[in-house]
Amino acid sequence: MSRKIQSERQGRVERLTGDLIPRLTARLSEWRSRLDELNVSLASRAIPDERRARVSELSLREKAARAGQVKSGSEQDQA
Repeated sequence: MSRKIQSERQGRVERLTGDLIPRLTARLSEWRSRLDELNVSLASRAIPDERRARVSELSLREKAARAGQVKSGSEQDQA
């Protein structure tokens, strides 16, 4: 195979991958987002309704504690 043909093929492959890789990356990002949404939905369904409010409350307390908004030993912590 001549160097000219090899060079042309290499140029075609580079152009193809130059177009293809960004498109595949975008599609992968879309699929990852869809799977994240599905995971959140399934996790939400897995928590019984009676526990959901309690889990949400605990989550908010943890976030507040990490932010330094809740003092240890407060009335809420003792409840």
